[in-house]
Amino acid sequence: MRTAPARMLSLMAALAVCLSATPSSAFKIPISEESYLNVAILLQPQLQIVDGGAPSGGPGSDMFLRRTRLLVFGNITKKLSFFAETDQPNFGKNGNWDVEFFIQDAFISYEVAEKIWIDVGMLLPPLTRHVLQGAIALQAVDYHSNLVRWTPGVGKVWRDIGVQVRGFAGPVGFRAAVFNGVNGQTAPDGTVLNPDDLPRVTAMARWNFFTREEDLFFQGIYFSSEPRLSVGIGADYQPKAVSTVSGLHDSLGLAADVFLDVPLPNDQEFVFNATLFHYRQGLDNPQSGTGFYAETGWRFGKLQPLISGEYFKARVSGVDQVAIKPGFNIWFQKHTLNLRTEVAVTWTGDLAQAPAAVTGTSQLQLFY
Repeated sequence: MRTAPARMLSLMAALAVCLSATPSSAFKIPISEESYLNVAILLQPQLQIVDGGAPSGGPGSDMFLRRTRLLVFGNITKKLSFFAETDQPNFGKNGNWDVEFFIQDAFISYEVAEKIWIDVGMLLPPLTRHVLQGAIALQAVDYHSNLVRWTPGVGKVWRDIGVQVRGFAGPVGFRAAVFNGVNGQTAPDGTVLNPDDLPRVTAMARWNFFTREEDLFFQGIYFSSEPRLSVGIGADYQPKAVSTVSGLHDSLGLAADVFLDVPLPNDQEFVFNATLFHYRQGLDNPQSGTGFYAETGWRFGKLQPLISGEYFKARVSGVDQVAIKPGFNIWFQKHTLNLRTEVAVTWTGDLAQAPAAVTGTSQLQLFY
């Protein structure tokens, strides 16, 4: 007799098969020769099975909506465009239906010169390629979030309000932005954060060796006939933005990454990406330290086995983390309809003694 989690997994797979005839294009409304409006929805129902998560001590299961997003975007003229989306993440997770519904991205873009844009609004800070990937087009089930350590209290869900210039100079893509970051304010303990109310600055440059990645949101896998190889470096900085027991500290994040996507004969594709992170937010801050992730997959038609690994060494002892995440994807209709799965084995704390935590995740995605 099948267990309850197994039955739920079967239902998700059956739903994926039933929906496999869904068209792959978003709803596009032409307005004039230069202007149009796109309306799209992203649904990601997710099943998680956590070892030891049940009250009895056995495996616990949970079904919820990882992401429910409404996207509205388009062009007003050939050079003027906009993008906005909402989110209500983890809706119903652990029985919690009281989840905030909010605006996540909202910005206006204007192409001031050939392939050079100014973006104004609520944006993703361009520290590294990984944080600029769209949740719609990830290769793995989700982001390597443990390695993305923004200044505490800044923005909302990785986004911040600011102005960005992005574009290309030959094969080099660049993005540079100024954000609010931590506002000059007095913390509850009396510490004055960012006393001079200086802005946050973030920038990234990357070299494209083959096909230039001109996406606003990068993709984790392209399903393309063109190879892509790029390397990038980035930095995120705001002075006196973090308070710890030892005092006020500048917040500095550095990153270097590589992305490779190679199409192969017989509808196959090899993908590899990795990022090295380094954070300085005070020597007594567990957020400070160095880490990396690497992720690779090989697609055979609609099927793709993949594996990723994460490691973070904190400046404070006893709060390190390492994780191994083998997975398997079924790309029914590329990013429009897919089923992504993984089993994450994670050790957190003193790695010499930390027990392994095991979480299995299966996520169905519909983007239309």
